Amino acid sequence: MTDTPRTRQVDDDVLAKYLHSHLIAGNSGKRLFDEAAKAWEGTFHASALSRLAREVSEDADELEKIVQALGLEPPAHRKAVAWATEQAAKVDPLNPAHAAGGRAGQLELESLLTAVTGKCLLWKALLLLTGEGLPVDAARLEQLHDRALHQISTLSEILRSATAANFRADGTKQH
Repeated sequence: MTDTPRTRQVDDDVLAKYLHSHLIAGNSGKRLFDEAAKAWEGTFHASALSRLAREVSEDADELEKIVQALGLEPPAHRKAVAWATEQAAKVDPLNPAHAAGGRAGQLELESLLTAVTGKCLLWKALLLLTGEGLPVDAARLEQLHDRALHQISTLSEILRSATAANFRADGTKQH
């Protein structure tokens, strides 16, 4: 039995809509991580959040390259939605005061963790689809997936460290 190249079994329309949704989320995520990095400047977690903001931006750019390479770029109306969503993210509704703590800081960290978890699942889905003939570099997807897992671990540790201080009754913060 010889190995023959697999034909692509992926529905481009479904894949395009899925990727476009992740592009929109990725662009919003870049802004949210940038705002979080600024909010946490001067705290124990500042360097980790700055690194995460850089990586999240790189990951969003990587996704855009994948979408372009697949020839599945979003139509103009989706680009307009992405722009509007990115502008809304600038308001930072979870942490409008850009506080590194309290209810707003807690919600911000939880939303960042949720965003990275979604991105991790994206990389895993694309990796699985390479087995269905999706022409994307599986080794690169594995690297992106591993990086997302590390980002989840970092954010989980920040949350573990910050949660008690975020809810401390005496108002002292030890981030």
